[in-house]
Amino acid sequence: MIDTQSPLIPAGTVPSNYTEVLVWKVTENLRRVALAQLLAVLSFGLFGVLFTTLAIHLGKLPLSGSFAFGLNEIGVLLVGVVLTLGAHELIHGLVMQLFGAKPMYGMLWKGMMAYATSPGYAYQRNDYRVIALAPLVCISALCIIGMWFCAGTAWVAFFAICGVVNASGAVGDLWMTLIVLRYAPAAYIIDERDGIRVFMPKP
Repeated sequence: MIDTQSPLIPAGTVPSNYTEVLVWKVTENLRRVALAQLLAVLSFGLFGVLFTTLAIHLGKLPLSGSFAFGLNEIGVLLVGVVLTLGAHELIHGLVMQLFGAKPMYGMLWKGMMAYATSPGYAYQRNDYRVIALAPLVCISALCIIGMWFCAGTAWVAFFAICGVVNASGAVGDLWMTLIVLRYAPAAYIIDERDGIRVFMPKP
């Protein structure tokens, strides 16, 4: 490997004077998986309140009255939720590509979680933070814009629900962001399908 002071360190490479200080995986034990699912449920309620409030005040969604909600509407909503979950992982992967990695996508059936990852590719801490939070920020913004643009229509409810699904699905991203923020900006992070590895300079 190349010395860490050299400007020629290959992208995605951990400097030679770094050592691994943390291996964290959500599927490491059943308690952690259960906690992740519990946090997702709790955050669904929290973000539900937030996006409902936005739908009412920004999207002019009436508190009473009726929007038709038949099989067609249910079908559109299910498609929207699936596309939201797919877009969430795709945004992770696109931002990984911006930092030079080649993302891979898949599904962790043990934790019922979709993932985007880049095996063995090391990111600087702040770059990894951008990767982790990008879907939450981007899709939430698009849903809010959609509610504003479609104010007073049934599409407001559609965008609100997609926003809640995306935000509650980001609970693992928020969890890992909090973990990496415990380390200095000099840290390097390698993303795993179900967690992260953190590297810091040797003492």
